[in-house]
Amino acid sequence: MLKSFTLLFFSMVITLTLLCNTGTAMAEPIIVAKVVDTPITVYELNREMQRILPMNSSFHGGISEEKVAEVRTESLDNLIDQGYKVQYALAQKISVSKADLDKRLKKVHEKFPTEKALQKALGKENIDVFYASVSRILLAKKAEAMAIGSKSKLSDAEVREFYEKNKRMYNRPKQYRASVILIKVDPSRIATDKEPARLKAETLAEQAKAGEDFYNLAYYNSDDRTKMVGGDIGYFHTGQIVKEIEDAIADLQPGEVAGPVETLGGFNIIKLTELNEPKQLMFEEVKVKIRQSQEKKKYDTLYDAWMVELKKRYQHKIFLTGEK
Repeated sequence: MLKSFTLLFFSMVITLTLLCNTGTAMAEPIIVAKVVDTPITVYELNREMQRILPMNSSFHGGISEEKVAEVRTESLDNLIDQGYKVQYALAQKISVSKADLDKRLKKVHEKFPTEKALQKALGKENIDVFYASVSRILLAKKAEAMAIGSKSKLSDAEVREFYEKNKRMYNRPKQYRASVILIKVDPSRIATDKEPARLKAETLAEQAKAGEDFYNLAYYNSDDRTKMVGGDIGYFHTGQIVKEIEDAIADLQPGEVAGPVETLGGFNIIKLTELNEPKQLMFEEVKVKIRQSQEKKKYDTLYDAWMVELKKRYQHKIFLTGEK
């Protein structure tokens, strides 16, 4: 099993984080770029490209050369950013534990339970080089978490303050819920050709207004896909639905029916099922949403500033043909 193999390689992995040079007779990997002395191997580049464009090589023939070049550039940029984070981690003496590495490699171990099976899957990439690559991923993530993570969090007071200053953002407009029966017509038809559809819609409207079950009327007669749920089109507010239907329900009370109403798609019979007046959403209703959105905004701002600083601090070099 690879569990014991992991133990053997763990100390080597940490050293390999900077230099993919084990001092053994194994072939060294092709280096496509470096951030200071943190290498980026061709294997890492290929894996990152597959992550962005997750296809088997057999499908790549359908992708333009321009797209492949674009993905390659994006992948290399991502790995260079990762290299900056690794350098930060090393400077701050941030490390990756064996437990962290084992956890990350668990799925690999499950799929390839022996050293031989893993080596076969890796092809020309040595296992120690692969482990070093995984270690760099973990190190970069840990560096980012320690540099930014806690700084992006908001206190309860800050969340409350944002709500108080931006209450207008949390006004819910008048809200409707309705069910609709659509009798579809071809909009290119002349008025006389639409008459059978109009007559059918009028009959259905009379039945609905007389109290017949709207759900069943929609299920058996509507030409819209919402027929499967009795014509229910869900919640909406002014401006979110075609004006003809919006105008038809403006003065309805829940349970009342309007129509037929002609729209571009055909004739509609509408039943208003729910009406909610405008409402100021309370803090308790929106605090989770506020926290999520504002912490993400703060995180992104801190991250961008951090990366600008790292790019000033550390140099990188790209080798167009690869370096051994």
